[in-house]
Amino acid sequence: MSKYLIAVLIVTLLLGGCSNQNGMENTKGPSIMEARKDSGRLSSDELIRDARNDAMINVEETPARKIASKEEAKSRVMDYLDLKEHDSTSVSFEGMQGNFYVFHATDLVHFNNHPENLSRGWYKVNRNTGKVSSWEH
Repeated sequence: MSKYLIAVLIVTLLLGGCSNQNGMENTKGPSIMEARKDSGRLSSDELIRDARNDAMINVEETPARKIASKEEAKSRVMDYLDLKEHDSTSVSFEGMQGNFYVFHATDLVHFNNHPENLSRGWYKVNRNTGKVSSWEH
């Protein structure tokens, strides 16, 4: 009888001691095992894999659009060269060559405290497509 009583006390102690005695909810979040059971949660590797599959990169060229003015063409050249309005590079309209607007880009630099304009290059913008390219004259 005493062995039976000791076994019942040990089982009761184990069951009572291993449960949440305060009745409070776990505020640390799910354990690893709980997270694996929950089908809505993904591992880091699964998230990365799914993100790669979801990322869509548009590698096609922008649709052709006619350029209406030399100001719009100049804006295209500045975008092509990744320039801002306050940069020391200036883009000037030089004229038309067939279906192309022609621009000259120059950088303002200082040599011995004297400002100098250095040619950065010549660029052309196709009036029909808006495509910018380097111009060899």
